[in-house]
Amino acid sequence: MRPLLTLLMLLCCLRGVALAETAVRPDTLQQLLRSHDPSVFVTTGALYLKQEAIRSAGRKGLSESAGAEVDRIIDAEVRDPAWFYAGLADAVAPSLSEEDAQTILAHFSTDVGRIQRRAIELSVGEVLTSIYTFTDRIDYRIKASAREMDDLQRAVGPMRGTCACPTPREREEILRVSDGKPIVDARDLSNDPEAVKFAVGGAGARYMKILSSRGVAAMTDHFEVVARQVRKVVVQDASR
Repeated sequence: MRPLLTLLMLLCCLRGVALAETAVRPDTLQQLLRSHDPSVFVTTGALYLKQEAIRSAGRKGLSESAGAEVDRIIDAEVRDPAWFYAGLADAVAPSLSEEDAQTILAHFSTDVGRIQRRAIELSVGEVLTSIYTFTDRIDYRIKASAREMDDLQRAVGPMRGTCACPTPREREEILRVSDGKPIVDARDLSNDPEAVKFAVGGAGARYMKILSSRGVAAMTDHFEVVARQVRKVVVQDASR
């Protein structure tokens, strides 16, 4: 399984993302995006933002009022995954054709496709998380963000939809888009013709490149908008 992920990541780096010749229909695009479990991306953003608030407070604990407001912002702007679907739609639409989207959806409906869909989520999640860990904007030593760290660890576990976020709306969304089935298959897909075809060429490779470049950029842009909000809350709280 791992060689396929490595190959997909290399493909993302070797060539840029071209514009689609025929536009993907909005309803098809939303169907494709909502087939994904946003847990890894939601929990990565929540962890980064909680730690950003803690850094803004001089790495001290947040006051009760500031902590509550920071959590409220993160719940509304990140744990509610509406931003994920809207942001990715804007990022993916210019480069994904209707034919490619239909091909990917059909593949994701198969057993092998379900495994590769999860592999894509985890691989793109690694790209996203690495942006923050390589620049120390996610620091595993900050104990005050233990809840968010636990959420991220659950999200990358063997089960889909295990974000453990407290927001009822977010929980409902995760359950709605997830098929709820555990992905515990450890088969070597390198000998599966359909898996290899999807991974190394055509719609699958193009989709992975789009998500790893424009998709990740859309996510980090959104997190930075929210980061400005949480920094402002902490600064205002400290000035009282």
